[in-house]
Amino acid sequence: MSETGHIAVHQFEGSLVGVIQIELSDEVVARFREDLLAEIRRTGSTSAIIDVSGLEVMDLYEFEQLRRICRMAGIMGCRTILAGLQPGIVAALVQMDADTEGLETALSVEQALELLRPGPTADDAASAAAGDDDLDGDPGADGAAPEDEGKRLG
Repeated sequence: MSETGHIAVHQFEGSLVGVIQIELSDEVVARFREDLLAEIRRTGSTSAIIDVSGLEVMDLYEFEQLRRICRMAGIMGCRTILAGLQPGIVAALVQMDADTEGLETALSVEQALELLRPGPTADDAASAAAGDDDLDGDPGADGAAPEDEGKRLG
């Protein structure tokens, strides 16, 4: 192995996690891609997080390489979230008109894990919050007297 470094891929809370804290040379990205895809195949994992919070700079080419890795993982049936993009990197990517279509992101690994955790959907939570008073289906539960319903004024 050359002195280019290595990005380890570990399993954590049911997801594969790759923490990138080294410069993204072509060799590092290629090895990370191979390692991540091999781990997806080996473990059958359906979720992965690529943590880039340790990167202070990222150019458009490096971003495109990571985006492609996310797409490859997706083709293998693995939902992949890019986590921890620094505000300066985000601003630069937007200024360079980077293609973010289909890319799922999170502020941190913790937030990515939360997104991947099974549980009630946002729709379920919104329905429960909005419908707390009418769960029994009683039309009078909104405070109106049942005998007033259907009456017309005037």
